[in-house]
Amino acid sequence: MGNLSLIDRIYDFIKSSYKSGQPFFLKDLYKHFPEINDGTIRESIRRLIDKEKILKAKNGVYELPNPNRVLKSHVVNISNVVEQTYLKDKENNIIGYRSGINFANQLGLTSQTASVEVVYSNNVSNRKREIKLNKSRLIINAPRIKVTNKNYKLLQILDLLTEFEKYSEYDLKQVESKILSYLSGIKLSPDQLERIVEAYPLAAQVKFYKIGGANVITQR
Repeated sequence: MGNLSLIDRIYDFIKSSYKSGQPFFLKDLYKHFPEINDGTIRESIRRLIDKEKILKAKNGVYELPNPNRVLKSHVVNISNVVEQTYLKDKENNIIGYRSGINFANQLGLTSQTASVEVVYSNNVSNRKREIKLNKSRLIINAPRIKVTNKNYKLLQILDLLTEFEKYSEYDLKQVESKILSYLSGIKLSPDQLERIVEAYPLAAQVKFYKIGGANVITQR
């Protein structure tokens, strides 16, 4: 180990810590190699990219290429990057969720889809912004309530109800059963439920209670 060059040390750590297609972050390399200057680590990463040993998804996010790839061109798995950067933490806890028209499509409320994905995540600042991952565009927002394993589905629905007329091709009564089915299985106390719902606009709150969302969640 002592005879390895600095770039080889970093590359060996990456290969032993991450699988092909699994995103890793520059900040994690800083933590693992505190004795190495941050600029030196960045230069090593640039050299590894030039040698096609790692792929760049966006600034600070990289992954190992698929060793079995046939094509010369490399494509980073954007879905993996989004999930591991904004949707789940290292312990696989949910810290974010997908929203917008693509979520409405997932529930069957619209036939439309959007090329720009909308994500809410604990792992962002309060400022809404758009980022690019290769050719993909992503709008990221801070959630109204901290996202957890228990509440993320409720937050998705409340976001949807906030802009329901914009996203749904049907009226609320027609899609009520789909929404309630998605909410089924959530376990929140009445106090927890009320605190979350109150963080949303009054119109969304009215829609939520009108379709019986509270009954699905608190009925035990």
